[in-house]
Amino acid sequence: MEIKRQFWAAGKSALKALISLVSAIPFRGGKIEPAQNMRAPRRILLMNGAHIGDVIVATSVIPIIRSAFPSAEIGVVTGTWSHMVVQNHPDVMYTYCVDHWSLNRASDNLLRKIVQFRKTWRLALREIREHRYDIAISLYSHFPDFLDLSWAARIPIRIGFKQSLLSSLATDIVDLSNEPFMHQGARLAELLRVLPIDPDHFRLRRSSLAPSDEPSLQEVCSVLQVQSLEGIRYRILHMGTGARERELPYSFWRSLAESLSAECTLLFTGRGEHEEENVIRVTRGLDHCVNACNRLSWSGFVSAVRNAEMLYGVESMAGHVAAAVGTRCAVVYAGAAGVARWRPEGEHSMVFTNHVLCAPCFRPTGCAAMTCLREIRPDDLVRFGQR
Repeated sequence: MEIKRQFWAAGKSALKALISLVSAIPFRGGKIEPAQNMRAPRRILLMNGAHIGDVIVATSVIPIIRSAFPSAEIGVVTGTWSHMVVQNHPDVMYTYCVDHWSLNRASDNLLRKIVQFRKTWRLALREIREHRYDIAISLYSHFPDFLDLSWAARIPIRIGFKQSLLSSLATDIVDLSNEPFMHQGARLAELLRVLPIDPDHFRLRRSSLAPSDEPSLQEVCSVLQVQSLEGIRYRILHMGTGARERELPYSFWRSLAESLSAECTLLFTGRGEHEEENVIRVTRGLDHCVNACNRLSWSGFVSAVRNAEMLYGVESMAGHVAAAVGTRCAVVYAGAAGVARWRPEGEHSMVFTNHVLCAPCFRPTGCAAMTCLREIRPDDLVRFGQR
């Protein structure tokens, strides 16, 4: 198994190197209108194929664009796994899905992922060409940045990070290599500064999600077994995360649940068999605990967070949802990727982490000890919630 894993890792590295070599060909030649001259774009395409939390953070640039170019139509490219973040967003006119193989967390083998990628890429390319965008902005500084998609769609102005693998396909690039700890939302906003946008518009930057509709509210009511959410007190515990190494032990959540369940109802959310098992284990024998794992749609989950008193979680999309809808949250973060850059950005958000000397280590799977994460105590979160 280890040999197979190393084989695929080597294959991916070789493919990335080949793409990097091809992308070194200068594509910026020809007569191109400078981005600063684009006064009234008809359509602007935003591109981020990463996962839910990344796309929620990326929505923070939408208020800037809407304020600066009120008549422009906005389209967004995501993976199918994060499409729901922008699908019904009031400021997004068009959405497209491209499932890049390197970001696909499905259990399929690499060949199937590549086939899926090519299928979705061709479909999105055809639709994007039909809509004839004036500007494309890559809101992802790693591989893949989708600048190849915007170049193939013949979008005249293509904005990306200098650190992007396919940055040579951009017409305008932004270099933030000297700002490693700038928040990701602020980094993405810097891409817009190559456009003729008054600095006052940047003060509007804020992540946002679609408003809750009646069916999503009824989902939450059904889970809580109430007729209406008016006057209902509950708090959310979201134990799951996209990476197992960032999870907290059973004892942490059990202690937290025992402390909080005496005060109000606890709604446990999550997705998948593993998270379901964890919820059942933590809540066994406790009163005032409701298992909502696998029982809420995306819109139902957002509605649950929006109407909750508070959310407790780890480094996952849940904290970003809470920040986007204005709900208080207390989340525990590992130090691997840099807390300052990836924390939930909200005035009611609190991040707990242990500031060890090795953080950020930028190791995808962390280390065996994970001291940055596992020395946080449940009482720290309880006291924050009592303020």
